Amino acid sequence: MKVIKLFKMYGAENMVAAKMLAAATVATVMIAAGMAVGLVLAPPVAAHHALQAEYDTTAVGSFTGTLTRFALINPHVRWLFDETKPDGTKVQWEMSGAGAGALRQAGLGRIFKVGEVYDVTFAPSHSGANIGRVRTMTFPDGRVVTLFHEDPTSPEAQQLNQ
Repeated sequence: MKVIKLFKMYGAENMVAAKMLAAATVATVMIAAGMAVGLVLAPPVAAHHALQAEYDTTAVGSFTGTLTRFALINPHVRWLFDETKPDGTKVQWEMSGAGAGALRQAGLGRIFKVGEVYDVTFAPSHSGANIGRVRTMTFPDGRVVTLFHEDPTSPEAQQLNQ
């Protein structure tokens, strides 16, 4: 139908130009419609954010738990723990840390063992969920590894590394 209108506008000598213009118009509309549908159906994208946006870096939580899973993944490494309370109930914790590359470069990629019990300190989540940003982990043999990456010259970091 558009070709006929364009044909009438441009005359018989410009029929090829009219067809090309009609095809370009249809293609442009289809591309625009496809992009609009894509934007509507696309999953939301979470931007990388400051540590303080998700965790209360001024507070320190702690627990003793059995490591049930260690995921050396990006963008943040994850440790999953089961804490057994004195009454026998179990509480699950999820800690996050730096990226996998940073842990590997520091030689920490293979030192965490599933089934071992760790004392963990962390910056708690603002949401109150059982998640946090790991600060330190004390291994069964007494080794302490500091994984918190706030300002290393701050008094708090100096205290953690003593």
